[in-house]
Amino acid sequence: MYTIDMNPIGIVKNNFDKPAPFNDIKAQPSTIVIYDEYAEALTNIDEVIYLDIVFNFHLSHNDKLAHTTYFGDFRGVFASRSPFRPNLIGVTRVKLVRREGNHLLVEGLDAINNSPVLDIKSSDTSHLADNDDTLGQQRELLKKRPRMEIEKLIAQNDMEGLMIKAAQIHGHFCPGLAMGIMAATQAMRELKAQSDGMEDLLAITETNNCMADGIQFVTGCTFGNNALIFNDVGKNAFTLTHRNGKGIRIVAKPGNQATINDASPDFKNLYQKVVAEQNHDEQLIAQYKKVSLNRSFGTLQIPFDMLFTMQQVDAEIPSYAPMFESVVCSNCGESVMSSRAIKNNDGYRCYSCNNSTIRFLDGHGIH
Repeated sequence: MYTIDMNPIGIVKNNFDKPAPFNDIKAQPSTIVIYDEYAEALTNIDEVIYLDIVFNFHLSHNDKLAHTTYFGDFRGVFASRSPFRPNLIGVTRVKLVRREGNHLLVEGLDAINNSPVLDIKSSDTSHLADNDDTLGQQRELLKKRPRMEIEKLIAQNDMEGLMIKAAQIHGHFCPGLAMGIMAATQAMRELKAQSDGMEDLLAITETNNCMADGIQFVTGCTFGNNALIFNDVGKNAFTLTHRNGKGIRIVAKPGNQATINDASPDFKNLYQKVVAEQNHDEQLIAQYKKVSLNRSFGTLQIPFDMLFTMQQVDAEIPSYAPMFESVVCSNCGESVMSSRAIKNNDGYRCYSCNNSTIRFLDGHGIH
């Protein structure tokens, strides 16, 4: 065996001069003073929200390898967070409140006064498979990067994970949603694209069916952020493009439904009985739901080239969405965008009060 020499990089300062219950220590803020020779390592640390503090239990001892824990059960130190360890090393996740020079004010640290600090690490947990929101770090990270989890799933080509999340807005699982997930994921990976909802990445969808929800979710291009363009031509197709117009168009192949049906041969018969013929037998309905779910997720397993074609295109891109001032309709008293109001002698009238022709989008398209 060999020994390891470790040099403290700083020291803890708080009001606890001797060991105390860890919850009591955590409840009070602590200051970590970093020694001058390690000051450069603090560069941009104030951009990090949560930190892992590695420290030495300097008033502890290592005479036993198993102890009764704070919660009353008997465990070996490797199965607990006991301070009585072979190497007397503690690791605690804390929230960085602020930095003042070499001083870090933190919350949640259970090290006592004058504990030597051995290392500090960022607690960015976006790379972990199980984001349990411990101490709220996941939520804080999502406040900075709201699409972080979606970006991770795209990078991993985890279309099943994307499908589960997309159904939270779509309301159900279906092959149409799966096709939108598949097409959008392929396009995002091909373009190495990320969306911040600022209209620099645009999606042009040619249908407003289930596929469109998968496209909106994966790409982050929506009607609300003006990055989704609806080209009402009734095709299961969409284009993903940067604002320079260089993009990728993905089109569902003719016969794609037959391909999906072939992968789920029981679906057609059950659909006919339960949906078309309205047979409400409970056992039959249960079978239909199971087959429908398998059909939806099974679609994701079909090779991309069996369902779609893909080509590079030069897309026609509109200018950034304009900002319109709001005016008040002189008849109904409601606020309305000036671009959707008619000016007359008594001010403005909204389209409804003016009996103007109104275009609207529903399952039939724009009309």
